[in-house]
Amino acid sequence: MKKKTLLFTLLAVLLLPAIAKAQNLTLVLHHADGKTSDVELYTMPRITMTADKMQIKSAVLDVEYDKADVLLFTFRDVDTGILAVRSETAYRIDEDCVTFHGVPETGAVKVFLMNGVQVPVRLIRNGRDAVLSLAQLQQGIYLVSINGRTLKFVKP
Repeated sequence: MKKKTLLFTLLAVLLLPAIAKAQNLTLVLHHADGKTSDVELYTMPRITMTADKMQIKSAVLDVEYDKADVLLFTFRDVDTGILAVRSETAYRIDEDCVTFHGVPETGAVKVFLMNGVQVPVRLIRNGRDAVLSLAQLQQGIYLVSINGRTLKFVKP
């Protein structure tokens, strides 16, 4: 029994980084003219092939290519710069804003999309609280880095 548990734990430790890494992959299409097109796989694209066309659809993308134009598919790792998601920072979400509690006046607050791209935002400081207006953000999932801590919130 202990050997099975040890083996399972070892496999989990070895496989989890590979599974987590797959979430940061980009599909790269290499075209006949030498250019490339990137498709972020976190958007869960649906790729459809017909006799002469290739269509890619997702929540953020709707494109079509001639099959003869796409010579090669490769994958590329995306470095998001986001380390770990921890929720030790207290926050409160209201209808129109997110209030992050306990943020020092000199504290750095950065907001990222799930693909690691930083979103420029304007924060309102209220003592040790930082208030982020949701009106400036589109619907989606966001990561917020506050003094080295990272947390996730959803704007409905």
